[in-house]
Amino acid sequence: MAYRRSEASGLSSQGVGSELQDAYLGIDIGSHRTRACIWHGGIEIIIQNKYSFGLESNCYAGDFPSNLYVFDDSGPVYLIDRHDPSRQSVSAKYVFYALANASDALLEQYPSVHPLMARKDDQSFLERLREGVVALLSVLQDLISTMCLRKRLRIARVGLTIPVQWTLEFEDVYRALVCEVFGLDTRSIFFYTETEALARYLFKFHSHELDPDNRYDSIAFFDFGGHNMNGCVFGVARDEDHPEANSFFRAGKPFGAGGGSEQWEHHIGEWFSRLWTEVIGSPPPPEHREDALSRFRIQKGRKAEDVPEKITLTFALDDEGSSWRVNLTRKTIEEAWRKGLDRPLDKAQHEISRLVKMEENDRIHAALVVVSGGTARNPAVKSRMLEICERRGVPVVFTDDFDIHITYDSAKVAKAAAFAVSEMLTVEQFLGRGAAIGLQMRQAVAKLNPKAHQEWDQSAALVLDGFDAREATFSVRRNDNFRLICDPFFQRLGGDQRNSVAASRAYDVVYLGTRSQGQWKFRMELEGSNDDVILVLMQKYKRNRKAPWKAADTLRLPVYFDGNSGCIQVGDRSSSLDELCLGLPPQPGDTAGTFAYEAEESDFSDPEDPEPEESGDQPQHMTDHDDSLMGTAFRAINVNCANRSPARSPGHSNSWRPRRMKPQHSLLGDARAPRVDPYATARAKKMAQAAVDQWEFQGD
Repeated sequence: MAYRRSEASGLSSQGVGSELQDAYLGIDIGSHRTRACIWHGGIEIIIQNKYSFGLESNCYAGDFPSNLYVFDDSGPVYLIDRHDPSRQSVSAKYVFYALANASDALLEQYPSVHPLMARKDDQSFLERLREGVVALLSVLQDLISTMCLRKRLRIARVGLTIPVQWTLEFEDVYRALVCEVFGLDTRSIFFYTETEALARYLFKFHSHELDPDNRYDSIAFFDFGGHNMNGCVFGVARDEDHPEANSFFRAGKPFGAGGGSEQWEHHIGEWFSRLWTEVIGSPPPPEHREDALSRFRIQKGRKAEDVPEKITLTFALDDEGSSWRVNLTRKTIEEAWRKGLDRPLDKAQHEISRLVKMEENDRIHAALVVVSGGTARNPAVKSRMLEICERRGVPVVFTDDFDIHITYDSAKVAKAAAFAVSEMLTVEQFLGRGAAIGLQMRQAVAKLNPKAHQEWDQSAALVLDGFDAREATFSVRRNDNFRLICDPFFQRLGGDQRNSVAASRAYDVVYLGTRSQGQWKFRMELEGSNDDVILVLMQKYKRNRKAPWKAADTLRLPVYFDGNSGCIQVGDRSSSLDELCLGLPPQPGDTAGTFAYEAEESDFSDPEDPEPEESGDQPQHMTDHDDSLMGTAFRAINVNCANRSPARSPGHSNSWRPRRMKPQHSLLGDARAPRVDPYATARAKKMAQAAVDQWEFQGD
């Protein structure tokens, strides 16, 4: 059945607005299957495909096929109720690589995309790719619109799951298509990596299965999909008296690698096509290739010893009884398995080694590995992950062993995205639950080597405790560096008894550069409310103890709550940190953008387990120059911008501006916000000076 897009209006404007209740939508486009879920009042509504029972085994009950028929125009570009083996198809997920014009480095990890990229300059072909995704989304839109009308709901926000390696260009394409089909504003679209969405759902509803003894403070998630492996590490802030109130946060940047059961299948298909072409002299008909893959799929879930030594495939060549027979051997299957899965498994092994090394160095205390995804059901993948974790001494659990009471198991990630986008906090709520911001210093070392630096201080002076302003005084030498860090759970863990923020429990907010030599005083206040909040950092200095205090430029830092990392970040959802002018660049060798408690590369590298070679783009949501390592429980967001024009103090005419970088999650809207000058205007400076003059300083 081919679907024609509904002409219904946007989901957020159906019916009488005053009678509608807010609901949240999650969409997960997978390699084989697409799923959608509405979250409303703590209840999920799985959007079901009633035709899925007639589809091939790749689609579970209720799922929507991800196959798009883009290579010919002999029929509809999308079929909801059947698979047409006589036509060549491709996963909708791979279509985004062509529409976003993915880099060659990233494409190297995804051979299934190559047939699409070979025609990336064909505008009519690109338009058909776009039509295919629109057709798939339109099917969902029709059913979701009907459900919203029936339940008197309106979609307030949409959570879209994406692989960790997808860049801004992918998000721009995906966002535009969803907004076009669903009639939603760009500001209602949020992106979540597939693993992070699932992790948040499991933390919320299945924490007991994850950690029944409430003992792990770091949990590493590895999601093996058909397309690739995505992973991330989460830290847990525990409430010993009320374990159900434990909070979690992402620790470090997410990671990923191309490879999975889809690529395993791709290599079997390539083997068959190559052999057929060599023997017959022409490429195989699509139905014969699909027949071979269908026979292969039966073996995908079996243990190696249960796979026959050979599977004989027979194909009719003509109506006169001529046929061709070929043997698909266990050896061929195993070789294709290695090609399709070695990369993600090597990446997983490396990340687990890093986790263990952090535990050995007391960066974390107890770590757990959680494995999920359809490819993880493969006995060989499961066995390999068990072996890696056993060898490293890390406990591991598989989500397939959980009792996850969900209508359709394959909809877990879509449900997780819907739940995650419903849990968005405002900046005010984030600060109100006990967060604190500190000003951290890194002192320059001896005069003999003025360009060298010590490590960042282990604690930061408290400048904002929830909503309460605090003051901090520093004696500054030339080349001393400053940055703001944030502890999201400062008050929960006894912060009301401290005047400093522990760097080991904080994430970086923004790098502030250096200050001129002398005495400096800082005070931070808040402007605005809810999600329209500005951090105002007032500064004043004096060159020596006898000199009078003078006002320095006031920094005005707009912040927003990032639902993916669970933290506030500088900037806004429609612009990135490069829109701000924040003082000085890091000195050579600086790793601004690392975590507040830094460590050398060797701290996390294992000589017996080197980092697998990366050939793709940098992971999603991180800058292309961020090579930092995870050094605390939180992820950093500031940037490392080297080779910038020096400036002696914030607000100097030569102040640096970082080069264009990727915004840090949950992007909203295509339009870029106007450039923000964090330094006040002349009139505002006078007002800031008046505020500074009112401070009550205790001595010099």
